[in-house]
Amino acid sequence: MTALLALWLTAPAQANDDLQAAQSAELERVRAEVANQVQLAAYDLIDELVYGWAEDPIFASASPVVLAGVTVPVGLGTGLQALVENHVAAVLAENPTTHVQLVHCPTCTAVVVHSGPEGTIVSRAYDNPAVFETLGNTTGKHALFLDIEAEGSWLVLRARITRLTPDLPIVWSHTLSTSTSTPALLRQSDDLKSAADARQEYLDVLEGRDAITVPLRLAIRTYAQPGSAGTGPPPFIWLQSGLELGTTEGATWTSSVLLGYSYIPQAYQGLMVQGRVNRLLTGQTKSLTRPNLYGFVGAAVFSVWGAATAAFRDEELTTDQLLSDDAGRDPRDAFGALHAGLDLRVGSRIGLSSFFETIPSLNDSPNVGWYGNVAGLGFQAFGTEVTFCF
Repeated sequence: MTALLALWLTAPAQANDDLQAAQSAELERVRAEVANQVQLAAYDLIDELVYGWAEDPIFASASPVVLAGVTVPVGLGTGLQALVENHVAAVLAENPTTHVQLVHCPTCTAVVVHSGPEGTIVSRAYDNPAVFETLGNTTGKHALFLDIEAEGSWLVLRARITRLTPDLPIVWSHTLSTSTSTPALLRQSDDLKSAADARQEYLDVLEGRDAITVPLRLAIRTYAQPGSAGTGPPPFIWLQSGLELGTTEGATWTSSVLLGYSYIPQAYQGLMVQGRVNRLLTGQTKSLTRPNLYGFVGAAVFSVWGAATAAFRDEELTTDQLLSDDAGRDPRDAFGALHAGLDLRVGSRIGLSSFFETIPSLNDSPNVGWYGNVAGLGFQAFGTEVTFCF
């Protein structure tokens, strides 16, 4: 009974400990997520600041500037401060057209003690004009101050450049802001763009505008076998590549032109040229997060040769005829085909498709059968494809 009573008394305490641990873990996760969003938003503001300098430089030529101070929202610690300092240095190094050349100035950042009739002052050198004048030569001629503050749902960057003379005049200042709920643009340091251009580029990618891809396609065509008479063609394996173009915004319509080659030793070889037009069936624009289903129609021209291509003859072909053919004279044939089918694209990189194909020149061939017909149009071939887009 004593053991049961002790277990009954400790159970609520254990439950409270588990609840507190779960709450602490959730608070830590939210804190980390907010810190990441603030960091990306701060990077975005720095990129916009440097882009403005690149478009309209403050100085006529490269000028040494010391990064005097970076402040970040209270609670995010020195970690964010160090990340912002590193990002500022990296972006400025990639954009020399800003004419802002960051330099290391030990004299400027040194902590000095100045005593006088008014008292003793402890400060950094560039914060005390009287001390700064007595130190003489310094590496930096200007100081850059960056203050990042959180004001509600907005992150505000206040930047100013001060000339390192005793009166410390401000030669340039600017304020930028962005909502922390707005996704960061994540611009490349070596190819900065304005916010409008970066957003437009992002939208162009989402909509697939002017998209050009190079598909690599493996296709297998099987031909319907004839009835009791004749010998049907074997399956043909094609390796194809070419260009695929997004001809409309959102890749609603696309078109492609591909060349193909087929080869099975001692059986057949072939060349083909194929053109195709695709229409998106799922939605108004191509999605980047779910598969996209296209319907397509196309045409192809084939040139095939080899022993196995004798089945494309107009006359009835039997096994005895194949065995009696002259081994030194491979059959050759050229024909055109029309096809229609469906293409499922996954992640805009992988495609799975199937189609039916009609070959008008083989309508009366005793060696090729029919899979069926649609609206009076018969189909002698069925194909499946796997496509990888680059």
